[in-house]
Amino acid sequence: MRERSSIPTFSTRLALLAAAAALAVGCASISDPYASGKTGTRPATSVTAPDAGDPAPERGGTIPAATRAAQGKLVQRSAQPTPQAALARYAQLYANWSAADVVARQRELAAISLGQARAQALQAAASAKADTVLARSQVANTGEVVAIVAGEGPATGEWVIVTREQTSGRGDYAGLPPTLHLTYSQVTRTPRGWVVSRWSPQS
Repeated sequence: MRERSSIPTFSTRLALLAAAAALAVGCASISDPYASGKTGTRPATSVTAPDAGDPAPERGGTIPAATRAAQGKLVQRSAQPTPQAALARYAQLYANWSAADVVARQRELAAISLGQARAQALQAAASAKADTVLARSQVANTGEVVAIVAGEGPATGEWVIVTREQTSGRGDYAGLPPTLHLTYSQVTRTPRGWVVSRWSPQS
């Protein structure tokens, strides 16, 4: 990795972003919007198969050929002219939702992404659909993109996205302060432009 005297390296910028996110999360945390129970916890899964939320044909690690083909298709106008534009669009959709539209929002994310990002959005949609806590607590999330940083050297092709988000609602979701969230991502270039292909929230 080349050192630059006036511009911080990717490692330095990543460390600063990670530190900022860690500090924010240390001060206050929000729950997984697709998990029921109290803030920051997930429901017990001791008697539930890991892939129980998957459609029946996909359980056991098998995805039908038709489903795999569908997952490789993008909706019209889903690709963006630059990686930054694709990441910014995905992040805005990901960070802004309510209990009333979270399932539709995750399906929208699936429609504009590929690979792991699409599979994750589809799984989140299935989980949210079955989560009664979201509607009962009137959970909503709002957020904005703080930074999108491209990897350099060995990290070329990787992206770090920092968002500032706030979750609201009743009960455990009431009065939560805004927090910073860190996500690692990748994009894929298609004939029509760039799309998000990996989305891995870290905090």
